Amino acid sequence: LKFQAMADFDPWSALDDVGIEDVDPDATEEVVEEEALEEVLEDQIEAEDVEEAFDEVEADVEDEPPEDANAGEDGDEADEAPMREDDLKLADVSEEMREAVEGNLHLKRMLVSNAAGNERDPNKRRKVTDEKTQVTDPEKVALMQKWRLSHDPAIAYVLHASQIEEVRAVAKSNWQPNPNMKPSTPGRDPKTCTEQVNEKLLAAREAHMCPKDSVDVIQALRHRWALEKEDINLLRAMNHKDLRFVVLNYDGSRSIAELAEEAALQEPSEEVERAEEALPEKPGLFTMSRFNRLELIDPTADALVVGDANLTFSALLAEHRESLGHVGRVVATTFETIEILKERYKEIEHTVKSLEDKMSEVLHNVDGTRLAVDPRFKGMENKFGAVYYNFPHAGVVQGFFDGHPFVRWRHENLMHLFFRALRGFVKEGGIVKVSSNCSATGVRFSDIILGAQNSEFVHIETFPFLEWQLRNYGRSYGDRRDKGRRPGDGEIYRSQSGMSDMVYCFRYEPSGKAPPKAAIRYPPTKGDLLASDEGRLRNMKGGKKEERVQEIYELFLTYVQGIHVG
Repeated sequence: LKFQAMADFDPWSALDDVGIEDVDPDATEEVVEEEALEEVLEDQIEAEDVEEAFDEVEADVEDEPPEDANAGEDGDEADEAPMREDDLKLADVSEEMREAVEGNLHLKRMLVSNAAGNERDPNKRRKVTDEKTQVTDPEKVALMQKWRLSHDPAIAYVLHASQIEEVRAVAKSNWQPNPNMKPSTPGRDPKTCTEQVNEKLLAAREAHMCPKDSVDVIQALRHRWALEKEDINLLRAMNHKDLRFVVLNYDGSRSIAELAEEAALQEPSEEVERAEEALPEKPGLFTMSRFNRLELIDPTADALVVGDANLTFSALLAEHRESLGHVGRVVATTFETIEILKERYKEIEHTVKSLEDKMSEVLHNVDGTRLAVDPRFKGMENKFGAVYYNFPHAGVVQGFFDGHPFVRWRHENLMHLFFRALRGFVKEGGIVKVSSNCSATGVRFSDIILGAQNSEFVHIETFPFLEWQLRNYGRSYGDRRDKGRRPGDGEIYRSQSGMSDMVYCFRYEPSGKAPPKAAIRYPPTKGDLLASDEGRLRNMKGGKKEERVQEIYELFLTYVQGIHVG
C-alpha cells in the first residue's frame, strides 16, 4: 500500500498537533518525593486483593508432587514453566521459543525451594527457613568489612546480586553509606544503608549508559558504537535519505564516511511507497525524529499493545492506524481478566466493541513476559511490526517502596523477560516503544534499555512523552483505585506525568546467533527478610514478622506465575 500524499507531507506542520505548545517550560516535579506519596496510597491496595490470589497459589503448591516426583533418570526436575489457566506446557512450545519462559521457570524453582508452604490449615504451616544469602567474593567481603556491615543480611543480598564492575566502581570512589541519614521527604523514614548501597551501585551501572531523558537518533547511534566527533558532525549534516541509510546499515565494519558516500550515490525513489522514503532531502535528524513521534509504523504488520488496563491507548492507536489507511490489526491486551475490568471501568465493554469494530483483537489475562506459553498467540510468530508497553510496573508490595532492592528485582526482571518474550513475535526491523518516567525507581530507564539490548532490540531514540502523537489516551492507575477515581478526574497521577515522562524506542535487529541468557535477578531468601530491619519489617518481631515474610514470599510466587493480585 502506498502512503497517499506522503510526498507532500510536511513534518513541521504535522507536528503542530503533537502538543509541543501545551508543554509548560516551567513545569518541574520532584519525582522521587511524588513517587513516595503515590506508593503510600498504593500500599493500601495489596492487602485486599492478594488473599484471593494466594488461594490459587496455595492450591497449586499443595497439588505439586514431591520434590523428586518429576525427576528424570539423572534426578533433574522436569522442565515445567509456572502455569496459569490454559497455558501451554513447555513441551508443547517450539524449542527456539522455550528460552523465553525459562527465566520464569528458574525463578519458580528458587521460590518453591525456599517456600514455607502456607497450607490452608495454619497449624500445618512449616517453619520459615532461616537460610541467608552468603557473600563469598573477596572484593565484596572486603567492602562489607570496610563499611562495618559484614553481618547485615540485606547488604549481603544487594552485593551478592551486583556485578563486580559496579562494586569496584563504588569501592574506588571511597563512598560509604550513612547510617544516620536524614529523610529526604518529611514524614518518611530515612533511607537505610541497604537502600543507599543499592542506589550507589545502580548509579555506577548507569554512569556508562546513555542519558535517561531525551536521546536523539544520532546520540543513540554514537552511544552504541562509540563514534568520534567528526562522525557525529557528518551525521548531523546529512539529509533524511542519507541519514536513514547510514543508521540502518552501520555495523562498525565500514566507516561513517564510506557509508555516507554510498548513500549520496543513491537516487531518491520517484514514487513514495513507504513512509521512510518521504522527504528525502529534508534535514535528516529533524525528519527522523518527526517520523518516530508521528507513529508512522509498518502499515501492513500487526501492532501489539501490552498491559493496556482500560484499553484507551489501544483505541487511540486503532484510530490512528485507520486514519492512515493501515491494514495491519491492533492486538490489544490487558493483564487483568474482563471481570476485574468491568468492576473498574464501566465503559470497558464499549471500548472493547469500538476496538473490534476497527478489526482489532482484544485479549484479556495476558502476561507479556509469557507469550510463548499463551495458546492465543500461536500463529502470531514474527507478525508484529510495532509493540507498545506504557508505564510498566510489576505491582506493589506493601511495606516497601518500589526502589527497595527486596522488591525491585521484580521490576528489573519484568523488562528483561518482556523483551525476551517478544523475540519470537516481532518482525525483524519491528519497533518497540516503552513509555516510562525517566526518574522512576521501580522500572528504571536502565532496566528498559538493558533488557532490550540483551534481547537484540537496539535503542534508536528517546523522546518526551508529551511530544508523542499517541500521548492523549485515558491514563489509568492500573489497579483498584481506578474504580473510584482516575488520573485527570480533577487530579494528576504525579508519578506518570510531566516533562520527565519519556518514550524509549527500539528496533529489533536479530543477529542470527543465540543471544545471551535473559538477565534474571533473584529475590532475597526468607532468611534475608527475617533477619533484616528493612521497610516495615523493622517494626515486626517473632510470629508476626514470620507471617508477613510468608505472605511476601507467596506474593512473589504469584508474580512468577502471572497471577493478577490488584
